[in-house]
Amino acid sequence: MKYIYHGTTHTDLEVIKPFKRFTPGGPDLADQIPPRVYATYNQAYAVAHSFPWSSGDGIDIMIKNKIIILVLPKENVAILDQTSCIYTLPDNSFTNTAEEATNLTYHSESDVIPIECKCFTSVTAAMAVYGGVIELI
Repeated sequence: MKYIYHGTTHTDLEVIKPFKRFTPGGPDLADQIPPRVYATYNQAYAVAHSFPWSSGDGIDIMIKNKIIILVLPKENVAILDQTSCIYTLPDNSFTNTAEEATNLTYHSESDVIPIECKCFTSVTAAMAVYGGVIELI
Protein backbone atom coordinates (compact mmCIF):
# COMPACT_ATOMS: atom_id res chain seq x y z
CA MET A 1 0.00 0.00 0.00
CA LYS A 2 1.20 3.49 -0.83
CA TYR A 3 0.55 6.49 1.41
CA ILE A 4 -0.87 9.89 0.53
CA TYR A 5 -1.01 12.99 2.75
CA HIS A 6 -3.78 15.36 3.79
CA GLY A 7 -3.05 18.69 5.49
CA THR A 8 -5.40 20.47 7.89
CA THR A 9 -5.49 22.60 11.04
CA HIS A 10 -7.72 20.00 12.72
CA THR A 11 -6.14 17.71 15.30
CA ASP A 12 -7.20 14.24 16.45
CA LEU A 13 -9.37 13.32 13.46
CA GLU A 14 -10.42 9.68 13.51
CA VAL A 15 -12.12 9.94 10.11
CA ILE A 16 -11.54 12.45 7.35
CA LYS A 17 -14.83 13.15 5.62
CA PRO A 18 -15.34 14.67 2.16
CA PHE A 19 -16.29 18.34 2.24
CA LYS A 20 -16.33 21.48 0.12
CA ARG A 21 -14.00 24.25 1.17
CA PHE A 22 -11.70 25.16 -1.67
CA THR A 23 -12.21 23.43 -4.99
CA PRO A 24 -9.63 23.33 -7.79
CA GLY A 25 -10.78 24.60 -11.14
CA GLY A 26 -12.34 27.91 -10.21
CA PRO A 27 -15.78 29.04 -9.04
CA ASP A 28 -17.69 27.98 -12.17
CA LEU A 29 -16.57 24.38 -11.79
CA ALA A 30 -16.87 24.28 -7.98
CA ASP A 31 -20.65 23.82 -7.98
CA GLN A 32 -20.35 20.73 -10.20
CA ILE A 33 -17.76 18.96 -8.00
CA PRO A 34 -19.07 16.84 -5.11
CA PRO A 35 -17.54 17.00 -1.62
CA ARG A 36 -14.05 15.45 -1.54
CA VAL A 37 -11.06 14.65 0.62
CA TYR A 38 -8.00 16.19 -1.05
CA ALA A 39 -4.51 14.77 -0.60
CA THR A 40 -1.08 14.60 -2.24
CA TYR A 41 1.97 12.37 -2.34
CA ASN A 42 4.15 15.42 -1.55
CA GLN A 43 4.17 16.20 2.18
CA ALA A 44 5.34 19.83 1.75
CA TYR A 45 2.46 20.38 -0.70
CA ALA A 46 0.08 18.98 1.95
CA VAL A 47 1.49 21.49 4.45
CA ALA A 48 0.98 24.34 1.98
CA HIS A 49 -2.70 23.37 1.82
CA SER A 50 -3.13 22.64 5.52
CA PHE A 51 -4.51 26.06 6.47
CA PRO A 52 -7.05 28.46 4.95
CA TRP A 53 -5.49 31.01 2.59
CA SER A 54 -6.46 32.96 -0.47
CA SER A 55 -4.73 33.98 -3.67
CA GLY A 56 -6.68 37.22 -3.27
CA ASP A 57 -4.46 37.93 -0.26
CA GLY A 58 -1.35 37.49 -2.41
CA ILE A 59 -0.63 33.93 -1.23
CA ASP A 60 0.44 31.36 -3.79
CA ILE A 61 2.30 28.08 -4.23
CA MET A 62 5.15 27.68 -6.68
CA ILE A 63 7.15 24.59 -7.57
CA LYS A 64 10.80 25.09 -8.50
CA ASN A 65 13.15 22.14 -9.05
CA LYS A 66 10.51 19.92 -7.38
CA ILE A 67 10.60 22.07 -4.22
CA ILE A 68 7.31 23.43 -2.89
CA ILE A 69 7.50 27.18 -2.25
CA LEU A 70 4.75 28.92 -0.30
CA VAL A 71 4.80 32.58 -1.32
CA LEU A 72 3.11 35.26 0.74
CA PRO A 73 3.34 38.98 1.45
CA LYS A 74 5.38 39.89 4.54
CA GLU A 75 2.34 41.54 6.09
CA ASN A 76 0.54 38.15 6.09
CA VAL A 77 3.32 36.20 7.83
CA ALA A 78 1.20 35.80 10.99
CA ILE A 79 -1.07 33.39 9.08
CA LEU A 80 1.75 30.82 9.36
CA ASP A 81 1.44 30.80 13.17
CA GLN A 82 -1.25 28.16 13.29
CA THR A 83 -1.30 24.42 13.75
CA SER A 84 -0.51 22.30 10.71
CA CYS A 85 -1.40 18.62 10.87
CA ILE A 86 -0.36 16.16 8.18
CA TYR A 87 -2.40 12.98 8.08
CA THR A 88 -1.00 9.86 6.45
CA LEU A 89 -3.75 8.07 4.53
CA PRO A 90 -4.02 4.88 2.49
CA ASP A 91 -4.14 5.89 -1.18
CA ASN A 92 -6.51 3.12 -2.34
CA SER A 93 -9.56 5.40 -2.78
CA PHE A 94 -7.78 8.41 -4.34
CA THR A 95 -7.72 9.48 -7.98
CA ASN A 96 -5.88 12.31 -9.69
CA THR A 97 -7.69 15.65 -9.64
CA ALA A 98 -7.69 16.73 -13.27
CA GLU A 99 -9.00 20.22 -12.42
CA GLU A 100 -5.79 21.03 -10.52
CA ALA A 101 -2.92 22.13 -12.78
CA THR A 102 0.14 20.95 -10.80
CA ASN A 103 -0.79 17.26 -11.08
CA LEU A 104 0.00 16.91 -7.35
CA THR A 105 -3.58 16.83 -6.07
CA TYR A 106 -5.66 13.69 -5.63
CA HIS A 107 -9.12 13.22 -4.19
CA SER A 108 -11.49 10.70 -2.67
CA GLU A 109 -15.24 11.05 -2.42
CA SER A 110 -15.50 8.67 0.53
CA ASP A 111 -14.55 8.82 4.21
CA VAL A 112 -10.89 8.01 4.86
CA ILE A 113 -9.46 6.59 8.09
CA PRO A 114 -6.02 8.05 8.84
CA ILE A 115 -3.06 5.80 9.53
CA GLU A 116 -1.03 8.44 11.34
CA CYS A 117 -1.02 12.16 12.12
CA LYS A 118 1.84 14.55 12.80
CA CYS A 119 0.91 17.99 14.11
CA PHE A 120 3.19 21.01 14.21
CA THR A 121 2.82 24.25 16.16
CA SER A 122 3.12 26.27 12.95
CA VAL A 123 3.03 26.01 9.19
CA THR A 124 6.64 27.23 9.19
CA ALA A 125 7.77 24.30 11.36
CA ALA A 126 5.93 21.76 9.20
CA MET A 127 7.36 23.19 5.96
CA ALA A 128 10.89 22.95 7.41
CA VAL A 129 10.43 19.27 8.33
CA TYR A 130 9.05 18.32 4.91
CA GLY A 131 11.51 20.32 2.81
CA GLY A 132 9.22 23.13 1.72
CA VAL A 133 10.29 26.77 1.48
CA ILE A 134 8.48 29.89 2.59
CA GLU A 135 9.17 33.01 0.55
CA LEU A 136 8.08 36.39 1.87
CA ILE A 137 7.59 39.15 -0.70
